[in-house]
This record gives sequence, structure tokens and C-alpha cells, in this order.
Amino acid sequence: DENGLEEGDGGAEKDDGEGSSENKDTPHYKLMLLLEQELPECNRRETIDELAEKFCVNHGASKPSRKRLSRALFLVPRTRLDLLPYYARFSAILNRIFADVGGPLVTELEQQFHGMARWKKNINLEGRLKNARFLGEMTKFRVAPPIVVLRCLKRCLDDFTGFNIDVACCLLESCGRYLYRMKHTKQRLSNLLDTMMRIRQAKKLG
Repeated sequence: DENGLEEGDGGAEKDDGEGSSENKDTPHYKLMLLLEQELPECNRRETIDELAEKFCVNHGASKPSRKRLSRALFLVPRTRLDLLPYYARFSAILNRIFADVGGPLVTELEQQFHGMARWKKNINLEGRLKNARFLGEMTKFRVAPPIVVLRCLKRCLDDFTGFNIDVACCLLESCGRYLYRMKHTKQRLSNLLDTMMRIRQAKKLG
């Protein structure tokens, strides 16, 4: 549930007793504020870099905190596409220090991608496009290995109909140029693009 993080806001505010100020000084409460209030407001490189440093200093040593962070990044609302480059940048910064933030996030995104591709009915296109764009940003920031997006693109081409067409185009718009410029992915991407063109001509797609 993408709103899962937002549901925790009310719990801390209900505590109006004498212990409220003490509770607000705990690492748990400060982490909640960082993930639920500060992180979604970061829409500049400088602020996301500062927040990454703040997380590392105050919470980075805690494995549960890193796990909560990875989950918070994964649950970015599908209407907040503007946050994806900054969340990917945040992941890239922490990925240099902690191996258990970027990797699990990429795994979750890839699993979500293939899960949504499997269930064609009742799948929100917005959610699929957010997922594809997030993977593209994670690829450009070198958190996700290029093979992840290439596998996702091939999955779309294996059944190049319906939403899979939109998702394939989204992947290419997000990181196609980046992959084409890299020596070790240029040929494989070119092959997939040739396949896409052949399918398009065979199906007479616009």
C-alpha cells in the first residue's frame, strides 16, 4: 500500500501527555519525520544530498533504519514522478556506504515490474509507468545493473500489446539514451530496438 507510510503520522501526534517531548527526541521518531515529512519534500539536489548525509550520521548505523528507508523509497506515491530522480540519487549516495539499501530496493522494483506485467487486468497504468521510470532512474544512477531494465524491456516485447507498449516506451524514454551510449549495453539495446521495430511493422502499430 503506497499510503502505508502516511498512516503513521497520526500516532505520534495523538501523544499530548508529558511524554510527548521525550518521544520526539527518540531516534525512532526522528527517523519517522525524515521518511514521512522531509524526504517527500526533497525536490532539489542540494536538499536530497543534505538529507542523505543526515540519514547516514543519525540513522545509518541501524540496519532496521536502513530497511525502513529502502521501503520508504519503494513506496513513493505513483503521482509523485517528480521525486523519482531524487530518490534514485538518494539511493546512489547511500549505496556507496551501505550495501543493503539500493540492492533490496532494485530487487523490489524488478519483482513489482514482473508482477504487474503478469497480471494484465486491473493493473493501474500509472503504477506501471512509475515503476518503469523509477527503474530507469536507478539505472542511470548506477544503482540498478543495466541488465535489470534490459530484462524488463524484453518482457514487454515478448507481449507487445496494451500497456506493455506504454511501459516499453517509458523505459526507453527514461534510460534508453544512457544504455545506448554505454559500450557493454549498446548492442543488446540495439537488438531489442530492432525487435521492437519488427513487431511494430508486423502489427502495423502507429
